[in-house]
Amino acid sequence: MFDEPRGQLRERLRAALHQPTRRNGAGLDRSVTARADLSTLGGRWFESPLGPGYVIESVYDGGYCHGAVPLHQALALPLARLARQVRDARLADVAPGALRFVDTETTGLGGAGTLVFLCGVARFEGTRLVLRQYLLPGPEFEGGLLGGLGEELEAAGGLVSYNGKAFDIPALETRYVLSRRRPRLRELPHLDLLHPHRRLFRGEFSSHRLAAVERELLGFEREDDCPSWEVPERYRRFARDGDPTHIQPVLRHNAWDVLSLVALAARLGASCDDPARPLQAARAAEYAGEWAAAAARYEAAAAGDAPRAARLEALERAARAYARAGDFERAAACWQALVAEPRARRVAPYVELAKLREHRLGDRAGALALIREAVGLAERGLLRPGSGELSLPAMRQRLARLEARAGRRAERGPGDRLFGGELAEGGQGAGESVAVARGQDRHGEDFAGTEGRCFAEAGLDGLGAAVDDEGIDHPV
Repeated sequence: MFDEPRGQLRERLRAALHQPTRRNGAGLDRSVTARADLSTLGGRWFESPLGPGYVIESVYDGGYCHGAVPLHQALALPLARLARQVRDARLADVAPGALRFVDTETTGLGGAGTLVFLCGVARFEGTRLVLRQYLLPGPEFEGGLLGGLGEELEAAGGLVSYNGKAFDIPALETRYVLSRRRPRLRELPHLDLLHPHRRLFRGEFSSHRLAAVERELLGFEREDDCPSWEVPERYRRFARDGDPTHIQPVLRHNAWDVLSLVALAARLGASCDDPARPLQAARAAEYAGEWAAAAARYEAAAAGDAPRAARLEALERAARAYARAGDFERAAACWQALVAEPRARRVAPYVELAKLREHRLGDRAGALALIREAVGLAERGLLRPGSGELSLPAMRQRLARLEARAGRRAERGPGDRLFGGELAEGGQGAGESVAVARGQDRHGEDFAGTEGRCFAEAGLDGLGAAVDDEGIDHPV
């Protein structure tokens, strides 16, 4: 045995592993014809630059419904809106017809030894959806699968997957690298539907697994499906004895996965502007930076029949969106609604409304009354303080500052608001007032004395910006 020539031993090992003989170009063809007949799978053999491969092709009309979703709706994807949700601006320039919907089946969950034995890729040709499933009949045909897939993705404008950024694409890249090929998968814009689904439907469903999403969002129920944990073992049996019946349930499972990608993309795209789903439409507008539209949709969601927790979240989001849009009156109205909510124990509405009243609406008396009420409720255990500016010590500090300011104003009186009064004489608030009387602003810069006193007594610095006791400038 040890005297056997090295070349013969190599050939015996290749034969045992069903690998082609490199010196004999016909080895692959003989291996193909020697294997069990795959015609019952409905596919065909093809030639690629990396060797022969096997592909099964299916065609679906645009009107075909996967669950309750017609597939042609994916041709109207608002990719500019979805691009902001997945943080990939390149998607905004991609036509929906140039997308490739990709899902893989593997022999394991990761690692260099994990084979991608099936890759389903769907694309639109006109209004029809063409699904190609690249199957690996045996490890010796991996070059064909990678070569066929590479040709399929040559004209792709972008990829669509479900958790593909974390699993499918890294698995394919590993196989390309081990085959000494440079994949272009990372170069393509990628719409991973898991992320916008989590953002738009946060808290709506029991699980974000694709099977649960199909059932609860797409209205599609799998019947007689091959469980995911069973897929690797079915492929091992198929690769060992070549019996197509082992792999047929896996092909159906993969086809359903890819069709669900198309339907889910269509449903998520429609949810971005669906009046029947105001909460999802509001979240989509918020992620897109459309603050006024997001605020209006959040208010609509809060006025609906959503559960109390979702309604309160929508009101808070509406308040913050209105503030970002510069509509402080409506932002204050939303915070006031949260303050008036029965059995509400959150401090944030009180603090945020007080900040708006003091800094944006000019109602310092209202801010003082609100913070005084919040501190009293928190001390009695009727409000639940948080951290930072929502903590009880921070609220007490805010209350003390507002009370001190209100006291100074009361002592000065209305007659001392303009042209000095006691401020020019070094009375109450002498630190800043004397500097103003000398003709200096709060930064120590000189400006006209009389004009400076006018600015100071009106609560402005020399640049015409309102100054509060927190040292914050507020344009007038």
